[in-house]
Amino acid sequence: MGIGIAWALLGAFFLGTFALPSKYIKNFAWENTWGAFFLFGMLIVPVGFACLTVTDLWGSYAGVPTKTIFYVVALGFLWGCGFCCWGYGLSMLGLSMGYALTMGTMALLGSMIPFLLGSSQYAASLGGLMVMGGIFICITGVGINGYAGVQRDKSQAGGEGESEGESKKINIGLGLIVCVIAGVLSSGLNIAFHIGGDIFGNSEALGNPGWMAGLAVWTLIFLGGMISSVTFSVIQLCKNKTWAGFKVKESGKNLVLSLIMAIGHFACIFFYGLAVWQLNNIGEVKLGTSVGFAIFQSGAVILGISLGFFTGEWKGASQKSRRWLLGGLAVLILGIAIASWGTGIIQKEKTKKVKNPPVAMQPAEQAPRAVAISG
Repeated sequence: MGIGIAWALLGAFFLGTFALPSKYIKNFAWENTWGAFFLFGMLIVPVGFACLTVTDLWGSYAGVPTKTIFYVVALGFLWGCGFCCWGYGLSMLGLSMGYALTMGTMALLGSMIPFLLGSSQYAASLGGLMVMGGIFICITGVGINGYAGVQRDKSQAGGEGESEGESKKINIGLGLIVCVIAGVLSSGLNIAFHIGGDIFGNSEALGNPGWMAGLAVWTLIFLGGMISSVTFSVIQLCKNKTWAGFKVKESGKNLVLSLIMAIGHFACIFFYGLAVWQLNNIGEVKLGTSVGFAIFQSGAVILGISLGFFTGEWKGASQKSRRWLLGGLAVLILGIAIASWGTGIIQKEKTKKVKNPPVAMQPAEQAPRAVAISG
């Protein structure tokens, strides 16, 4: 379990840092930055890597029910829509609040739905209650962090003019809505990976090790995400007439930074896939896409907020907002610990049942009757 959690936290590191290069992209409109990222991050980097490393990638889909393929691609499409919303949300709210709200909503739906789909029979057990409780505690921590972000903006807006403050308030309100919608749509990423088990099994049967077989599932998810995200970016480029943005002086540097973002994003998905594989192999109960996802998202929130500090987003913020932020981070860590503990309890209970199966009751042997012998 420790190794699985370590993979999830490594994935969280890349999830929390991949968007950082966007702060250093200059003279690009939103659609220039994220359009380039989506092309690199949804198609060229992940699908290219899978084609080069996975044995008979396209053979992994042979025999898989058509509806499974459709659901995986469709959920990937929704994830791409959520990604577009999140890109706008980050530009409105910054890294700290953008990560907290989107990742928190995504963690709630993306963790609970796979748990209920695959392990609902354990929901009423002590371990199951601890897992669900830990997930909800993580979400509470995310909510506290969101509140801390609101308090931060109030304190930072104290010295602004009335019209500027009102404009910022509207921008924050819209950003909150956009980030929550982004989280709801983006949860399709983990749900799609959870239901792609047949593809995973086919890839293993073709000789791919388990830690690599997941790439066959991710490829379909990325292709679905590419359809929505790249299409939206092209529409925005045409609507805003910003194609010329790719000809600015900094264009070469900006594209390299977008490629670095894409590599970092693929790394976060790849290591999360390793975490799911590892956590699913520690016992009979498969909790990689529930507990692993909660840890993955919560770790990214912690790191995203920390980066917000380092990049100056909390400069001039009140001590009250900082205390709320630290409290939210503590709650997040507590939630991760409880969910992990609950996972261990479920696995122990399942192992105990397997090792000590119930023995069928046999009728008791009757004692021999005494026989009277007459003389």
